[in-house]
Amino acid sequence: MKVCYTGGAVKDCGSYYSVATNAVELRIWFLTDDILRIRAGFDGDWDEASYSLTMTAWESRTDELMKDCRKRVQSAAAALTDGDRQAVIQGARLKVVIEKAPFRIMVYDKDGSLLHADIPDLAYREDSNHRRIHASQIEADDCFYGFGEKSGEINKAEKYMNMAPGDAMGYNAKETDSLYKHIPFYIRLNRGTKQAVGYFYHNTAECDFNMGREKRNYWHRYSSYRTDAGDIDLFLIAGPSIREIIERYTDLTGKSVMLPKAALGYLGSSMYYPELPENSDDAVLDFIDTTREEGIPADGFQLSSGYCAVETAEGIKRCTFTWNHKRFKDPADWFAQMEKRGIVVSPNIKPGMLLVHPLLNEMKEKGMFLPASDDNAGLDGLAVGTWWGGPGLFVDYTKESTRQHWKQYIKDALLKYGCRSIWNDNCEYDSSLTRMQRFTLRAREARLAR
Repeated sequence: MKVCYTGGAVKDCGSYYSVATNAVELRIWFLTDDILRIRAGFDGDWDEASYSLTMTAWESRTDELMKDCRKRVQSAAAALTDGDRQAVIQGARLKVVIEKAPFRIMVYDKDGSLLHADIPDLAYREDSNHRRIHASQIEADDCFYGFGEKSGEINKAEKYMNMAPGDAMGYNAKETDSLYKHIPFYIRLNRGTKQAVGYFYHNTAECDFNMGREKRNYWHRYSSYRTDAGDIDLFLIAGPSIREIIERYTDLTGKSVMLPKAALGYLGSSMYYPELPENSDDAVLDFIDTTREEGIPADGFQLSSGYCAVETAEGIKRCTFTWNHKRFKDPADWFAQMEKRGIVVSPNIKPGMLLVHPLLNEMKEKGMFLPASDDNAGLDGLAVGTWWGGPGLFVDYTKESTRQHWKQYIKDALLKYGCRSIWNDNCEYDSSLTRMQRFTLRAREARLAR
């Protein structure tokens, strides 16, 4: 276990500030005048390999991959005063106060209002299972919004939430946790002051959030974030309004592209038609014609995976990049017929290949799959998990070669027929039961390759 109980010297390292503690080094960046980055370096290597940041002030192994959408900025100016009991880092609009015994970090805005305060003893910890934990001071009238896709009430005060994205079709809208989208970002809004602050934990590992559900009389009311792997890497985003936080958060992680016009209309979607024994293409066309007859202005159709359910050694199975020609006799003609009706078709594709997939050996030869973890031999050293229809292999998109092969399969199996939209489905990888070991292995291999 590691617990940051006391702090030591704070040093200006040019682009960031280094904070010594009894347990680990922390680093603080003034990324902008309104965004702070606070990172506790439990892993010790300070590796930068983000796929989610579109604005940085440091070099990253993913800079080449993200070159078309990543903006490099200089850290904002700030001044350090380091003393025996506390250090103060004063920026243009934010002030960081580092109390050394007991250790905690507090952040104030330009008006002197407290935006964030760590909980002494609990703030930066690694438990006996090597999970990293961060605890923040909260108040009884705080509200919490965000966390990606979640069931239940919008305000997550006094809620406990797991972040482990999974395929949760048919979920309970009030109780099911987790759902599909893993976004470790939330906004804390105080009812009294109407002041908001954003918290983005920059980590893709599975984690959980306890938003005041847990209470201990020895400490102030608090929330906690606990991650199964990776550093505590917090981007603290000042408001004071929710609108300003969202604007700055999307500066950090990317803004949505303009939606295509068709996405604003009614999109038909059904597993029924693509699962028919034959002539699914005609059935979908009849459905679209019926919407026209009834005056329903349909603009798109989400094509579920029945279109690629083909005969295998184990019966009919869903195999991405194939076509069931009993169901869709002539894909090119069908796409053309849908386009004449003003419909954008979005076929479903999945990031995993069943062991009975006709393209499996070809893809294995191209090195497209995730390796097995150290304690699971898998199949020929590859990670095996459950997909729709049985066991399969997981596509490893961290490799440039895999991404290029994947693009070519999309072109050959879909785009050449007139497809202009893709529906990425089942991207949660939740059936990989030892996924943490596997992704840790891939990260370690990537670091060694540098």
